[in-house]
Amino acid sequence: MNTLLRILGVQLVAAAAARLPGGLARLATAVVLVVVNLLPVWAVTEERIGMGDVFLVYWIENVVVWACGIVRTATAQGPGKGTVPVTTNGVRGDLSSARFFALHYGIFTGVHGVFTVIVVALVGLTGGVGQVVLLSLAITASHLFSLGVNWFGRDERMVVSPGTAMFAPYPRMFVLHVGILIGFGVALDGWEHGENVNDQVSAVAVLCVLKTLVDLGFHVWQHRSRQVARRGDGLYGAPAAQE
Repeated sequence: MNTLLRILGVQLVAAAAARLPGGLARLATAVVLVVVNLLPVWAVTEERIGMGDVFLVYWIENVVVWACGIVRTATAQGPGKGTVPVTTNGVRGDLSSARFFALHYGIFTGVHGVFTVIVVALVGLTGGVGQVVLLSLAITASHLFSLGVNWFGRDERMVVSPGTAMFAPYPRMFVLHVGILIGFGVALDGWEHGENVNDQVSAVAVLCVLKTLVDLGFHVWQHRSRQVARRGDGLYGAPAAQE
């Protein structure tokens, strides 16, 4: 895992972030998050991409969240158990939190992927594969940047338990997926009934903006609850309570 993180540049970002005041590190990741999330909004309003493109990009982001969640759960060192009790064929045992998350969230992501393929097959890709790849790379870079800055650079992993890291992605992604499914259901209905193209673009753009706001809200809430005070770091108060 360390080799992969080094190749992806996460360790380099972490080393640089370790020298930043905590508040500045959180602000930097929040700004990157907002800018990257607004890229689909801009692309939709410029009619460079459409509903199918956005839906596929958001599913790819879900895969990235899954991968980053595995890394966080596997490297979390806060107080708490690192296993989940499971029962297989009547035999009770323990499964590591990282493996449980990889399996459980992976199944959820796979089902969402099937639905995504169906939607893309129905409405097509307005901007083509190239636009999807570019937006997906930008979103992936945003998540890796946050992983390097906050999780490794600011040592959030030292105060977050494996169990907390494992469950952290679920509330945020549940809210996002409900909003996405409702929004795209409305937009798809408009496509079937021949609504004005501008109305369809507006619906997808509004969805992207709402997704950005939800993303930012969960980002701020999660990282404020994981503050790690350091000597000379005047932007934080008392150390965060141990989880």
